[in-house]
Amino acid sequence: MSFYKEIPTGKIPERGAELMPDKIAVVGGERRLTYRELNLLIDDLAAGLQEIGYKKGDRVAIYMKNSIELVVAFFALQKLGVIVAWVNPNYRKSEAQFILDNSGARGVFIFQEWEGYDYLQAISEMRDTLPALEWVIVVGRGQGKGLISFDELLKRGRGKRFSPASIDIQEDLSMLIYTSGTTGRPKGAMITHTQAVRAGWQYALGVGAKREDVFIGFLPMMHSYGCGAILIQPLLLLSTVILMEKFDVREAFRIIQDEKVTLQLAAPAHYLLELNRPERSSYDLSSLRAGLIAGQIAPEGLISRIQEEMNVYVCSFWGASEVGPGVGIMCPYPSPLEIRERFIGQAIEDTEIKVVDQATGKEVPEGEIGELTLRGWHVMKGYWRNPEETSRQIRDGWLFMGDLVSREKNGFFKIYGRTKDLINRGGLKIYAYELESMLIEHPGISEVCVVATPNPVLGESICACVVPKSGQQIKLSELRAFLKEKVASYKLPDELCIMSDFPRLSGGVKINKFGKGGLTELARSDQKRQSQRA
Repeated sequence: MSFYKEIPTGKIPERGAELMPDKIAVVGGERRLTYRELNLLIDDLAAGLQEIGYKKGDRVAIYMKNSIELVVAFFALQKLGVIVAWVNPNYRKSEAQFILDNSGARGVFIFQEWEGYDYLQAISEMRDTLPALEWVIVVGRGQGKGLISFDELLKRGRGKRFSPASIDIQEDLSMLIYTSGTTGRPKGAMITHTQAVRAGWQYALGVGAKREDVFIGFLPMMHSYGCGAILIQPLLLLSTVILMEKFDVREAFRIIQDEKVTLQLAAPAHYLLELNRPERSSYDLSSLRAGLIAGQIAPEGLISRIQEEMNVYVCSFWGASEVGPGVGIMCPYPSPLEIRERFIGQAIEDTEIKVVDQATGKEVPEGEIGELTLRGWHVMKGYWRNPEETSRQIRDGWLFMGDLVSREKNGFFKIYGRTKDLINRGGLKIYAYELESMLIEHPGISEVCVVATPNPVLGESICACVVPKSGQQIKLSELRAFLKEKVASYKLPDELCIMSDFPRLSGGVKINKFGKGGLTELARSDQKRQSQRA
């Protein structure tokens, strides 16, 4: 079947309403919508949006938690050809303001309040600096100029005809996915309709997903991973998705049990939290058959542990906002455990990949580590209003991602982290992931990240940042002894930084390694390092 290569994003719910009108498409709390009901709501909202002036090429931001309202808003905008600018619901004023300004958003969808944060108040305070912003569409109460409720827009459009946009799926933009901005201002990756739809299909190939599957949806839908895998994929497959506003272990267990969830797409932290909860045995999780794992490199042994303890087939993959909302490398389903444990997979359909030397740009031999570069249908059109960064990232059609990988003889790729993870200690190169994969096996360590700190003689030192298991005391001398017979002496950690938890990016899952207040900054604090030296 090649339909997924031929339809614009807005046609996905229509197809569901035509083929499976009475099947449950999406569940959010107590609400359960069939494909017919979902598509009718989307059409009503699209008609309401068109009535207040939105048209193809406009940008409208979605600044919302996972919800039925988010799903309806996204697909209504897609039917009109309006470009969605995603804003992380965990962002606060200055972060959101940058994206609203940079995208030139003519509107923004919000909940009035969530998790104790007043989104309406925040938007009101920044409106004077956002000349393009005409309407704030709010779920909840609120009054003011340029403010309209979500329900009011639905009422305005109910039963009315609207004019769907004519979409060139190869050229017209579906969305702007903003990078997390850990090392600078966020950049909006421009993603077309065909990239969005085809990406949803590619996720399915990693777990053998089909229409009979039931997805649990706690990944934030504004992230590339969550957008492609949770917002687009289930509806494209005519499956069912159960939404969660945010991840909670017990609630996830309950949903898996009660809704007979079959697929869980998550990050390493989600699986670790589930594995380490003693009450897991109190729930019937036998319906869960498979899942994906991404967001950071899966710790050594985690995929095996998930299979052994939860009887769930899991594989990792490689993706990024710049190939959003999708993937570039994935293990085909089904793949043996020893392959999934060691590799992130093979290049997906119609994708070319080269592993190149960072200094020369020349392709390196099989088995050698270099920078991942790729080209294909999924590479972004560029960064929105940022030609300088676009030309820096895309060169002669090849996307340079700053990820360190090796291609093995079987065509599978192994990942070692980001180029920023490479530590140069006196001219000798150390890959942080190599040490992390060994240190995580220490019986007293719960989580570990290795970063570089300044060294006046060698240039950089190796600092092991560690979250100990409850009640455990960790010393640098112990870690060095633990690694002594496993690695060369120049790879042994020079410093130890003990933490109760790692700083996370917005969303609370992905580790903030290089951004403001991140691990590298904390580890480079003299006071912090000296207090933890052994």
